[in-house]
Amino acid sequence: MAKPSITEARGITPEVMQKLNQYRSSKDLRGIQTKLTGTARELRKLSNGWNTASGLLGRLGEHLTAEQRQLLNDAAHLIDSVNTQVEHAKEKHVRSEKASKRRQDARNARAKQLIAAEYPFPTDSMGDLLTLLKTALIFNRARVYDSLYSPNELNHRYRKFLQEPARLVGWKNLTEYRASHLSSLRWELISGLNSEIAYNDGSEVEDRLKALQEKVREAQIHFELTVEEQETLRLWTEALAPAATAEGI
Repeated sequence: MAKPSITEARGITPEVMQKLNQYRSSKDLRGIQTKLTGTARELRKLSNGWNTASGLLGRLGEHLTAEQRQLLNDAAHLIDSVNTQVEHAKEKHVRSEKASKRRQDARNARAKQLIAAEYPFPTDSMGDLLTLLKTALIFNRARVYDSLYSPNELNHRYRKFLQEPARLVGWKNLTEYRASHLSSLRWELISGLNSEIAYNDGSEVEDRLKALQEKVREAQIHFELTVEEQETLRLWTEALAPAATAEGI
């Protein structure tokens, strides 16, 4: 049996590449390819002797023995062999990433449809804005919205939005400025819920919506708004009272 060529990277199999690169992206592999290609090119400049493309490396290579230059040329072939396996792995990654993106795009679209139907969250009146704030506090307690904040932290975040700014630039009055924070909350809440049910854990988007709604029901059954949360709602009610009066609420 013929001895395998030393320039063939037979040990770097597709299985090995799959194991090594399961946490890497096609962009990572493309970067490795670039480095390998550059390395092989420089070795060939050194091994092939001087020509117009080899530059100083080629002139240096002229002072190596024929065996040394062959060794460098073999090394370049070995790197090419490794690069071929990386190329195959990258192409496979690209196909996988595209398929994954298509699946996630479909989940995102479905999530938007479901959330829009289940949670329209109107902001037409000051009463709507207050309901929106209460909903955000409840959903956060159920850990389906903005879970990076604890319930206490989220409550204090919206308490701080009641503070009067040093200057009111771009707003008619303080009430309008404050109301803008709750109007922005609608987008944040919808975006958060979309992400929550669109997350691909292997289950259907509809199933994640049902799980979300169950968590909210549990939170409403077992937890009441704290004294601090109730105080936040009271303060917001007072802060928006001028606008509510103007609307005839």
